[in-house]
Amino acid sequence: MFRRIAVILLPVALVGLVGTTVWGYQENQEKNALLIKAENQYQRAFHDLNFHVNKLQDELGKSLALGSRRQISQCLTNVWRLAYAAQSDLGQLPLSLVPFDKTEEFLAKIGQFSYQVGLRDLDREPLTDKEWNTLRSLYERSNQIQRDLQKLQSQVLEKNLRWMDVELALASEDKKMDNTIIDGFRRVDQLVNEYPEVDWGPTVNNMGMDRLQDHRKLKGKKITPEEAKKRLARMLDRPDTRGIEEVASGTKGDESTYSLRLKRGEHTVYADVTKVGGHVLWMMFDRPIGKKKMSLEQAEGRAEAFLDRLRYPFMEVVSYDEKDNAATFNLVRREGKVRIYPETVTVKVALDNGEVLAFSADEYVFNHRDRKIPKPKLSGEEARKRLSRRLRVQDQRLALIRNDQGKEVLCYEFLGMLGKSQYRVLINAQNGDEEVVEKLEKTDMERI
Repeated sequence: MFRRIAVILLPVALVGLVGTTVWGYQENQEKNALLIKAENQYQRAFHDLNFHVNKLQDELGKSLALGSRRQISQCLTNVWRLAYAAQSDLGQLPLSLVPFDKTEEFLAKIGQFSYQVGLRDLDREPLTDKEWNTLRSLYERSNQIQRDLQKLQSQVLEKNLRWMDVELALASEDKKMDNTIIDGFRRVDQLVNEYPEVDWGPTVNNMGMDRLQDHRKLKGKKITPEEAKKRLARMLDRPDTRGIEEVASGTKGDESTYSLRLKRGEHTVYADVTKVGGHVLWMMFDRPIGKKKMSLEQAEGRAEAFLDRLRYPFMEVVSYDEKDNAATFNLVRREGKVRIYPETVTVKVALDNGEVLAFSADEYVFNHRDRKIPKPKLSGEEARKRLSRRLRVQDQRLALIRNDQGKEVLCYEFLGMLGKSQYRVLINAQNGDEEVVEKLEKTDMERI
């Protein structure tokens, strides 16, 4: 009887044993495949970091050598893009337990500085001596960071070091393991920490605190990374989120945005989406632009249609700039007959096919609200009397602006000619004070 039972159970046991072995083998294979995939992603992010820091240093050097203001502006735009890309690369490395805040902050401030200066009209406001010295300082310091990262990269390749070992060493605090990578990054961060303070200027120094306060004012529910990807997909008019990946959750000290990217051929789309409310703050697609095939009027129509699709209501073009076969439009929201200048959106359109290459809406997102616009105490005629008699007024309208103290004030906006130059003058509609006087360039003259 026992023999018969054994004859029956033995094949069953063997099948179970074989099944368990196969299952264990498959489980191990899947685990190894995941580890290999993670290792490859870490290796790629590290080599991308080296590449982006190397190119960033090149662009900073070019900005010091160039004489053309247009080319300097292009270099600084590239510096901003590369600094952001380097931060994204760092966000993909398993360095959460390594103190690397100073280097991340340094890259963030390089990006902020180059963005602010590069976006400015350098023909109207050339680089100051302070800004040039800041650029030179950034070039010298990024050169040292580049050399240290290249040295670390050589060690990684020569010793065939694995990033998964770094993750394991950090998690276990194993001091016997090869910590070349960890020590290398610590050395870079210590180097940055020992730098004398850079004179970034008041705009960049105050930007971090201002942005934190701005994010605290946002209303709405907190969204997930997947929802952020959907917001970007909608902006790009894509049917789904395939290919969109989260590269960083803000930077250390700023956990209020999801940073996303999408590879399109050899080029990449970058964007930031707020965690509260899910607003796309900015988007940039850096690709070569072909021969001009569109007029400015057609490009303006594309920019307006783009904002209509994203439900930005009553936007009005107030100025534009055309260079390198692309047109950049600044638009503000209009409420009745009043232009709301704090709610500004910028859209860059390629003139080869009308594609929107860049979008910036942080001013609109952080300043948009229902507001009670006060009635002017002065009439338009009374405000006009505050102007220079030599100014030949061509147009006037009401505009809400933010003054030097950061307060919103209602003004009469006058456009007029003084000789062959056109000026914009804003007179406070409540007390008649002169709030703004600026000379307009040709591109502004034709559009404002």
